[in-house]
Amino acid sequence: MLPRNLELMEKAKAFVEENLTFCTYVCLIGSVAREEADEFSDIDLICFTGREQYLGEQDISYNGEIVQLQVKSILEFPNKELFSYNPWHFRYLNESVILKDTNAELSKLQGWAQSYFSSIQGQRDVIQDVERIVQGRKEYAIDQLRGENYFAATHAAMGAWAEAALMYQFLHNDRVAIDSMIPNIMELPLFDELLDSVPIKPIEQVDVSEVSQTMTRLRLYLRDVGFSHLPGLSDLQDEIGKHKEQRLLQEGELFNLLWQSYSEAFLLLLKTSQDEEFHTYYAKLPEELKERLETIGFIALPKSKVESLLNISDKLLDLSKHELASEQKS
Repeated sequence: MLPRNLELMEKAKAFVEENLTFCTYVCLIGSVAREEADEFSDIDLICFTGREQYLGEQDISYNGEIVQLQVKSILEFPNKELFSYNPWHFRYLNESVILKDTNAELSKLQGWAQSYFSSIQGQRDVIQDVERIVQGRKEYAIDQLRGENYFAATHAAMGAWAEAALMYQFLHNDRVAIDSMIPNIMELPLFDELLDSVPIKPIEQVDVSEVSQTMTRLRLYLRDVGFSHLPGLSDLQDEIGKHKEQRLLQEGELFNLLWQSYSEAFLLLLKTSQDEEFHTYYAKLPEELKERLETIGFIALPKSKVESLLNISDKLLDLSKHELASEQKS
């Protein structure tokens, strides 16, 4: 294990021992769990408790590191029945490291889950689950195209191909990390078509420093209008964002930086829209902020490019199905 990974692993264990006594189960996810931690990594934990007052997500500064903590109800503790309804939701178990397991149930579940996800049946179930999600986003995008609401159609189509791409990575490379999704699909012939279709500008047309400022400005605005309590909007998220940017710049992954910035911004806006139609909510943002967001992809694509993104979604699903079919034959 690399020294940085070992350092963060030890800090994670100490944090659990000192601060998560109320939890029955705790698992470590992310780069530390994958033994890929670097100078920019933080500690990601998911835990389960029967104490309702602790539920939620928060970012915590601990011994010079940032801990991103998700506290879930023990009623949400996964079991085989829940897997049958939504296996995609529990994919993190495939690469997590267990740090607390009061009655050894989490270890048993993880062993079963890893076998399940590597089985033909498990992969078939994952494909069906993700196909349902993608189909819902495609239908929404097509409906918005009919009404000539190209902005809403664009971002529904972006959600469709991204979910399909994440699943392809999960099944093809056995990876959960969103950070590696773009490098993974760059190897596919359809990547040039994707670059030509997404609303994200070519990297040579974007000032990278503006991307960082845009994300900082968005978080600041959302805090100012009353959402500072939400996950993803703590003050520490600015530091997490800078770490992510520094890593991607160091690795030369500029398009990946643009895509991850777009994805994070979209999720923040979706969380704060409070069930209002996304395009209606977005239209109310300050003009200066919208101009900034345009640089990372918040525009309306023409119908042909939206349809191209939906077609890419289908191609990614078909690739996953083809690999499963090949595996079944072998």
